[in-house]
Amino acid sequence: MATIESLSESVTAIGESIATTNGGLDVFYLLFAGAMVFFMQAGFAMLCAGSIRAKNVKNIMLKNILDACGGAVGFWTIGYAFAYGNADSSKITFIGNTDFVLENIHDGASLIGWFFQFAFAATAATIVAGTVAERCKFEAYICYSLMLTGFVYPHLEFIWIPLRLHR
Repeated sequence: MATIESLSESVTAIGESIATTNGGLDVFYLLFAGAMVFFMQAGFAMLCAGSIRAKNVKNIMLKNILDACGGAVGFWTIGYAFAYGNADSSKITFIGNTDFVLENIHDGASLIGWFFQFAFAATAATIVAGTVAERCKFEAYICYSLMLTGFVYPHLEFIWIPLRLHR
């Protein structure tokens, strides 16, 4: 017959197993959702390609590809740190001041969280590609993409995390 101690150990083991499974499901969901948001880039690229003259399709496709690349660099270097870096809790802050170039982000779950947020930042930058198609120089567009993902998008996170100003 089972003792109370063995039942307690069994319940504890089941609880730990459920917690591990929940953590894995959370990571999978973030990865899947981030991939779906990132695939929106392809949709916006097709929309842009369909709305311009045939001679400029290669140019707009390159802009969309480099939008994701430039967005990754901007969000990796400073964007994520501004949006989600740990701010000094003794001061009222507007932006985060740690985790530049993901210096303290080492575990898989945190990196998947970074990918999820990057997908939204890069997709936000890509939305504008269609409006400036055939109207903007390539260099100016890359600068715009870096600025949006590195500075503008991260500063909007205080709308989503209102407690940032109350730390």
